[in-house]
Amino acid sequence: MHPLLTSSRAQQRGISTLLFVLLTSLSLGGMVFGAISYVRGLQSQAITVHALTQAQLRAWNGAEALRQYLLQLTLPELGNLAINAQAQFAGMEGVNATLTQAPVADAVNCPDGLVLAFDIVGNSAGGSSAVLDTHFCVVPGVVVNGGPKAAINIRGDLGLGGNIEVLGGDGNARVNVDGKVTGGGSISGIEFLYAKGAIELQGSTSNGTLFSEQSITLSGSGDYNKLQAIGDIKLSGSVKANATHSNTATLLSGNTVTDLKSIGPVTLAGDAKVESLMTKAFVDHRGAIVSGRALVQGDYQKNGWGSVASGSYGGTVTGTGGATITMNRIAGLQVNIPVLTPETIQAPTFDAYPYKAAANYVFERVANATKVTVRSVTGIPNGSYYLVGEGSRQDYLCKTNSFDASTCLVKICAGNSDNNSCFAYNNGTWSITSNVSDGAMAPGVLWFDGNVVAGNGTYYNSWIATGNISTQGNHTSYAVNYADYALICAGSRYASTLPSNFCSGGRFKAQSVGNICFGAGGLLNGTYRGGRISLGANVRVYGDVLAGDVLDTSGSTVIHGYIAAADLGSFVGGNRLGASTTIDLRNLPPNFTPGGGQEINIPPEVTLRWSRYR
Repeated sequence: MHPLLTSSRAQQRGISTLLFVLLTSLSLGGMVFGAISYVRGLQSQAITVHALTQAQLRAWNGAEALRQYLLQLTLPELGNLAINAQAQFAGMEGVNATLTQAPVADAVNCPDGLVLAFDIVGNSAGGSSAVLDTHFCVVPGVVVNGGPKAAINIRGDLGLGGNIEVLGGDGNARVNVDGKVTGGGSISGIEFLYAKGAIELQGSTSNGTLFSEQSITLSGSGDYNKLQAIGDIKLSGSVKANATHSNTATLLSGNTVTDLKSIGPVTLAGDAKVESLMTKAFVDHRGAIVSGRALVQGDYQKNGWGSVASGSYGGTVTGTGGATITMNRIAGLQVNIPVLTPETIQAPTFDAYPYKAAANYVFERVANATKVTVRSVTGIPNGSYYLVGEGSRQDYLCKTNSFDASTCLVKICAGNSDNNSCFAYNNGTWSITSNVSDGAMAPGVLWFDGNVVAGNGTYYNSWIATGNISTQGNHTSYAVNYADYALICAGSRYASTLPSNFCSGGRFKAQSVGNICFGAGGLLNGTYRGGRISLGANVRVYGDVLAGDVLDTSGSTVIHGYIAAADLGSFVGGNRLGASTTIDLRNLPPNFTPGGGQEINIPPEVTLRWSRYR
């Protein structure tokens, strides 16, 4: 036996095992320490990324806050922003901004608006920061109303007949017609009639100023303040005017004019009487008296009787008539007469569909049933219901399409009797009638998909329809704003179903849609449908009447508000105010704004054109 050898080999094996264990331990330790270092690096990197992300997020929050702020500024307020101005972010931590580019016009990239730039700095709690360079396009909001609002605003031709009267208006009884005006009968109270087409009136009229972008032809009797035409003015009968002004020719046939101005030639015939006359052309004097001064740049043709008290002419006196002409010649006489120019008028428009969201009651037909969508009515949760009835319980809003006292909420209209519904529907037309004289239907804004025939009864509602609207029988309607608190919010018949968007905190809150009594017509899938409003029989309207296409009145019609017709539909025949039609603008209630429903509100717009990190 060799114990030493044996012992030596055993010791070597032990040392080898020990070295292997030590090396393995060192390797594992290195791996552990490496892993710890790696994890610490990741943690540090994560903290850095988190801090940077937080800084960037704060910068973007600042950009949105700036956009919201810019939405509130008017054009003058934008112009007052100075370079290097500092933005204060109330309630936001770790964000600030500096105006780096003052507002400037940029017709290519920001039409109708201004471009401005900010450096927005976001700072994180970990000390990181992000600088966001932003460029905004700001287009301020505006309200377009085309200048003075018109009591009557018509696009297309307008026919007048019967007895047409405008009362009150406090100087705003203005009529705009984007077309031709014709008619006769008795017309009075119009303070300013502006027509893009010709004006041709007969009969008895008594009005303020007529302005035509074409010609004016008046006959019969009438008394006017001013007649102004870019084309000719022709008067006959016993028409009188304080002043006439024409860019072309003027013809009087036995009429009286105090102050006559005509860039073109003037013809005085019959028993014409003029106090002052000015023309840049010539005068054909066939029989008239000019009691004041005449200034004639061209010839004075004496072709009839009469006289001219004084004045001057630049050409010659010709003719063999017996008129006494007391005028002197001034060679090269220049008569200064300003040229009349067209005025820009805002064409009316109307689309029922945007008003759907503002209606308290929306009436639609779904699978041969009447669906009513209710919004902002006390006592009725917002949502869709069915209009149903049974026996003596008619016109209830119910959760199903059959009457069930346990699921029916409330009655919204009173018909001619307990057993009669207010509503009938046939082939796209809703017919509503009642014998109630103190608010037949629950008050608020009504919206109908289709045509509406509003029959007998008194209603405290604004009526909006996507089709046409007509009236029958003895009908009275008060627009919601016109009816005001007393009839809308304090009525007894529907005390539990009040329009909460109008009635709030014991007071009346007027809405723009509440100025409209009747509004008809709408644009659907690129095609305008409906829009004709026919007011007939015996109708009293308290509020504005807005026809998307044409307006026709007959019978006895009284409108306490403005009227407009937009000529957007397909009806051929134009607009007509006939029979007995009165526009009464006296004693209007404070919450009613005539023409308020005609305004075109263009909201402000702020867009981020581009951005980058610095």
